[in-house]
Amino acid sequence: MTTAQDNPQVAAILSSVQHSYAELTRLLNGPLAALESSKLYQTPAENEWTIMQNLAHTVEFMPYWANEVALLVAEPGRNFGRTMQHEGRLRGISDHERDTLSNIQSLLPGSYAQLEQTLSRLTDDDLALTGTHVKYGTQTLAWFIEEFITRHLSDHVEQIKAALAAVQ
Repeated sequence: MTTAQDNPQVAAILSSVQHSYAELTRLLNGPLAALESSKLYQTPAENEWTIMQNLAHTVEFMPYWANEVALLVAEPGRNFGRTMQHEGRLRGISDHERDTLSNIQSLLPGSYAQLEQTLSRLTDDDLALTGTHVKYGTQTLAWFIEEFITRHLSDHVEQIKAALAAVQ
């Protein structure tokens, strides 16, 4: 398990992910729970995802990226990640974009736990490992985590807030 003293970079990553997840949980238990359920499926603006599409994607991407991180640590230099057209990504959204709020809430803790568990096993030295992405080329694990996990999760929390404001 990572400790802040031994692995301050990983500790900062974990803190960021925990903060985003706590904010997501706050939204789910507060404003989203109080929202008329039909608004969860309402498109907030042209070319924007609904609240439920954002939630479905979040449930899908946390374990996906946890697995990718674990694979890269086990085999540095490997191909890493996916594009936005990846079948599993799209299916993860389409399979759950009409879920009830309670159903998506039941899926989130396990999804998050897998991500947190994987990240907590990392060391700061692991962050220097590299992998190759089809679009972004060779990058460090630290870059991948920032791009596809910490910022990605934070961005979706902000998208949910913006969609909530738009549909209210």
